[in-house]
Amino acid sequence: MYRARIPLAAAVVVLLTTIAVLVSVRTSLSNATRADIEKRVERAQSTWPSLDLLRGIDLSNETAKLARDEEFGAIFDKKGSDEERQAAFVAVSARNGRLEAAGRKADLVAVVGANGHAVARDLNINALYDDDLKAKYPSVGKALDGVANKDVWNFDGHLYRVGAAPIRSKAGAVVGALVIGYNASAADAEADRDKLGTEVAYFLDGKIHASSFRKSGGESAEEKELSASLFGGAKLADGAAAGNMTPVSTVRIGTEEFLAAAGPLPGNLTKSTSGYVVLASLTAARTGLSGIEFLVIVLGLIGMLVAIGVAVLTATRFLNPLDRIESGVAEVINGNRDYSFDSPSKDFEGLANGLNVMLARLLGRPDPSDDELGTADDGSGPGWGGELSVADATGPQTSPEVQALIDEPEDAYLKRTFDEYIAARKQTNESNEGLTLDGFATKLKQNEAALKKKHGARMVRFKVVIKNGQTTLKPFPIQ
Repeated sequence: MYRARIPLAAAVVVLLTTIAVLVSVRTSLSNATRADIEKRVERAQSTWPSLDLLRGIDLSNETAKLARDEEFGAIFDKKGSDEERQAAFVAVSARNGRLEAAGRKADLVAVVGANGHAVARDLNINALYDDDLKAKYPSVGKALDGVANKDVWNFDGHLYRVGAAPIRSKAGAVVGALVIGYNASAADAEADRDKLGTEVAYFLDGKIHASSFRKSGGESAEEKELSASLFGGAKLADGAAAGNMTPVSTVRIGTEEFLAAAGPLPGNLTKSTSGYVVLASLTAARTGLSGIEFLVIVLGLIGMLVAIGVAVLTATRFLNPLDRIESGVAEVINGNRDYSFDSPSKDFEGLANGLNVMLARLLGRPDPSDDELGTADDGSGPGWGGELSVADATGPQTSPEVQALIDEPEDAYLKRTFDEYIAARKQTNESNEGLTLDGFATKLKQNEAALKKKHGARMVRFKVVIKNGQTTLKPFPIQ
């Protein structure tokens, strides 16, 4: 079976090629996916400030517009602090009611006096009263200087986006400031995620205050692990807090690998370590590659199975019959001059016949095709095969056995030979299907005529013999 190693080697080559292609495809696609995710994160990082800037401009403009309402200027015309507080509380409550009706309810609406102290806010008339907001938040001082602005506050332990604008009297003098603030929420982060195509989180003073990971109240598990990368490990927050855009870094959240980049929150007048981070899952993106890898594996397996199938078919159709012929050659080499090559398959039938003819001519015997009558290829009747020495075929036939054949009436001879032929084929498990006495007799006479002409014989008689497991008819030319 040495020759079978060739197709088996082909199967091994297919297997190794499949592994090499799989590794190459996996590496190429993985690198391409990482590059694509990295570009997406970089694009989101550079886009987010513009998005937030527009949001800040809208907030400061909205605050400035509300601050111009005469009702706010009239607050400071009241006599006594109680009347002033009451008027301020009514004004901020009414304005926040309008914002709520428009679907933009603020988390903080407050009026600040010229001294920077809070007069009233929307929760209740006493909330935040007299707190020195100017000292805590520089944006209030800037509004009292007459400039509307946007800022980021750590207010009550939460990250607030705050707009501040001057409140003026009828004469145009700055008499106070209006403050409107929105608590950064998961809803804001989800809205940014939908616009940017990446997850988003906001952090301030060493804490993530909101992210698109948060589904309900409280810090999510993803936020806790992201915090470890922001404030420890990679320390992405440090660069952002210093006002810089950080390079894309790899962070792990749960079982997933993310690419992340951070940046500072724009328009921050208050000194704080605030910023944003955008990130996308590299693991999730690579999950889609499994279908391509599976296809490569399937194609490789199909190729390997085809190679193995070819090996099996080659061995069955060519190698095994060839081994039988080689065994026959070894028999002849070892001295078996009576050996006859049978046809192991149709592919080697010509070779087997050629070897038989070659042996016959080398040994001085008639060609096998002329010496014995055997089974036809289709099993339907007699055909030629076997051996007969030239002396036996051409010399005088005077033995008692030959004389008995000569003396036997032809009809009895044909019937007896046919019966013996049928019996012998049953013994060798050969099919007798389609064999009839008339057909057998006709074929026998045709071959008798050919042999008579070849050997110049007066008549030819046949004897049933079994040779190499096959039933044949050995001819006896009679002079």
